[in-house]
Amino acid sequence: MPAYRLRGAIRATDGEIGPSLIDEIITAADRQEAVRLVNARDLSPADEQVNALWLVDADGALVWSLRRADREG
Repeated sequence: MPAYRLRGAIRATDGEIGPSLIDEIITAADRQEAVRLVNARDLSPADEQVNALWLVDADGALVWSLRRADREG
């Protein structure tokens, strides 16, 4: 199964992304399943400060991204 990397960080109001606070490997059959798994993931209390999430494939290409404000709004 392909491996994808979920990253999360604090995005400042000027758009700058800080250092990754979430760095997890997601294994999934394909990109669609990887995105589904990420969307089903609950943030832990330790992750609450993170407001930007993104998923990259094994080559580092962006597969998916989300600002938490978009999900909550």
